Amino acid sequence: MKKIYVAFICLLLIIGTLFTSNNLIVKASDVEDINSKSYVLLDKNSGQIIVENNANNKMPVASICKLMTSLIVLEKIEKGLLSLEDELVASSYACSMEGSQAFLDENNKYKVYDLLKSVVVASANDSCVVLAEGVAGSEKEFVKLMNQKAEQLNMTNTYYENSNGLPTPNQYSTALDTAKVLKQISNYDLYNQLSNIWMDKLVHPSGRETELVNTNRLIKYYDYCLNGKTGFTDEAGYCLASSAENNGLVLISVVLNADDAGSRFSDSVKLYNYGFANYENKQVVFKNQPLNDTISICQGTKNDIRVTPKDDCFVLLKKGENLNIDMQYVFNKNIKAPIKVGDVVGSCNVLNNGKEIAKIDIVSLDNVDKQKMGDIVEKITNKWAII
Repeated sequence: MKKIYVAFICLLLIIGTLFTSNNLIVKASDVEDINSKSYVLLDKNSGQIIVENNANNKMPVASICKLMTSLIVLEKIEKGLLSLEDELVASSYACSMEGSQAFLDENNKYKVYDLLKSVVVASANDSCVVLAEGVAGSEKEFVKLMNQKAEQLNMTNTYYENSNGLPTPNQYSTALDTAKVLKQISNYDLYNQLSNIWMDKLVHPSGRETELVNTNRLIKYYDYCLNGKTGFTDEAGYCLASSAENNGLVLISVVLNADDAGSRFSDSVKLYNYGFANYENKQVVFKNQPLNDTISICQGTKNDIRVTPKDDCFVLLKKGENLNIDMQYVFNKNIKAPIKVGDVVGSCNVLNNGKEIAKIDIVSLDNVDKQKMGDIVEKITNKWAII
């Protein structure tokens, strides 16, 4: 069975070489000719939607739910709760998964890095479960983490029941919610690196090898593609979540329930070409860049603090559209010490042509302790000192 699977993968690769980037390039005017039943194209930096159709419809998304699985694993690694070198045991339950697999050897140990690679590159269902069990003790407990994270990301139309997207009655998401989780995981360099692997292999403890082939053809055949995750079941149809960058504009495309594998790729490129041909991105607020003015505080060992925007702010514009940005700063009244770096002390309302497009927190760049009695006495003494 495993030999048949490898042969099948090789056949897919031969077929894949017949596709060139020119086959995927279409005119931006063809954006309306989309095969997928649900889709969205948005600007990653501003979050603004450019094109959408049924983007909030609840639908099965198959293996695209592995984006959330991978995100939770990456967060655990970032927090130091898990290491890429940690070894996890492949349980009999994990090895019983159907569909796309890494064909793990039951009761053998695998490094987290190899498991994650097989999930991101080859959509391995068995590796998903091993990671879930290793992180949370069981897949059931891991799914709770998935749903908690979905709530944190404001994915209001998403519910997970397993870690890999295999068919189950009550599991669903939307094109827009999928774009939110892809936006989040795209911030991890490791995810982007793994997502760009076209072919690799997983070496098992026994020395046996499993070929890993990326299911996202855009990585190889669309020059602007940054990352992505495919999905397919009979219920979900053919799906693809991906991102691409051209001239500093980073777009996220999600297409769900296409009729065939080719359509999910061509639909995505149609959306990208439309976005890149018609829109541009301008950064108008820069995080960690101090404002010119300092802010007064009360009862502190210092009288004022330096402040900065907490986040960047980007504006999505149609090409040729005029940009007329105005900043309205509102600071908290009677700001009192103690103050720590990162404390919110106000906000910046960003307006374009008089319309508010964003609200950014203003935070302190300084630590200031609260005055003690000795500090107060010293100030009074210095003020009234006779020279």
